[in-house]
Amino acid sequence: MKRSLSGSKSKEMIMDSENSGSKETTSVVIIGGGVTGLALATFLKKENVDCVVLERRDRPYIEMRQRAGVVDARAVRMFEQWGLADKLLAGPLAQTIEYRLNGMPRVFKASIDDGISSRFCTQQMLVNNLLHELFDEMSGDVRFNITEINIENGTGDRPRIIYKDDKGVHELICDHIAGCDADRGISRASIPQDALTAYSYDFGYAWLAALVEAPVTGHPIMAISDHGFVGQLPRGPQRSRYYLQCTLDDGPEDWPEERIWEEIRLRSGDDTIRNVQVHNIEFVPFRSVVYAPMQYRNLYLAGDAAHLVPPVSAKGMNLGLFDVDVLGRALLLAVKNGDRTGLDNYSDTVLPHVWNYQDFAVWMADTMHDAGNPALHGNFRQMTARARLNNLFESPTAAQLHTEYQRGTN
Repeated sequence: MKRSLSGSKSKEMIMDSENSGSKETTSVVIIGGGVTGLALATFLKKENVDCVVLERRDRPYIEMRQRAGVVDARAVRMFEQWGLADKLLAGPLAQTIEYRLNGMPRVFKASIDDGISSRFCTQQMLVNNLLHELFDEMSGDVRFNITEINIENGTGDRPRIIYKDDKGVHELICDHIAGCDADRGISRASIPQDALTAYSYDFGYAWLAALVEAPVTGHPIMAISDHGFVGQLPRGPQRSRYYLQCTLDDGPEDWPEERIWEEIRLRSGDDTIRNVQVHNIEFVPFRSVVYAPMQYRNLYLAGDAAHLVPPVSAKGMNLGLFDVDVLGRALLLAVKNGDRTGLDNYSDTVLPHVWNYQDFAVWMADTMHDAGNPALHGNFRQMTARARLNNLFESPTAAQLHTEYQRGTN
């Protein structure tokens, strides 16, 4: 499925020995049709900036792809400022978390002083809403089923993107490239290795993520026990996803459905939980990575192409949305006013925010897992982690800081 270019873009047909294709110009090429790429394209399209999104999957695949997600309060405010919140955001408010220690629940409620709440709006839901708004309502240019992409971002005046689809080989000449194609995409791989520094940390464990046919009936749960961690978060009105701490070597053969439910009951301290249908399971290694700088010549990295955080902090999608908020405004200044200040300072602007929430992700991961099974890091780390968790309910200062991180406003 593909939309043709219009407006100020020019087109001429080119031929090679085997395929016909097009040669076009546009202001911005966005590589990747996930949340970050589609959000950036929607921002730019709303401001009448020409852009093309290249996505290797087809539309049904990316609409059905299951991903977790909480849109934090900062991102909600961002969508409001772009005039898109009412069209894009749905799902229940995300103001509370039940932290459970050996079966004993304590509910943490984020204080709100600006009237804006975080939302349980999954990436799948947000991708569907973005595609509908950008592609169906605004006639945005999103090209699916791209099989090959080559980025030429050298010393020439304008970058070139050569890509292939079922119609042939095509060339896009542009002013700017946004790399929003996740951790293993072509965008970051096109940057010379000596131009980037990778900062990485492996936590040494993983999560089993199980999508099940059962709603969250109360508050979202993050349960810590002597047997390990389990969490439950909503994934629509009838489904939820359980997350169980496991080893890096675990696979599906180690976790038959009966064991999944036994461990959920054991770790949550709730014998009333019954077995229901498990739709799928995934294994997610806990890993943090930051690539710096987040730009090279006329290519700008955003989202998972530039950084990864473990899912316990619920900040992966929100960091990507922060990136494209900053990048979108910088691109508007460059395209409309010829002012490159925002683009030149893009990496320096977003990296402090990225590192701040990497620190929050480490705090959440260490607290939720060290406080559980002492076999992980010993009894001393277990007890200090439980003390940190207790502070959220005993110290207004600790509670306020936790609130700011949860809401994305720190």
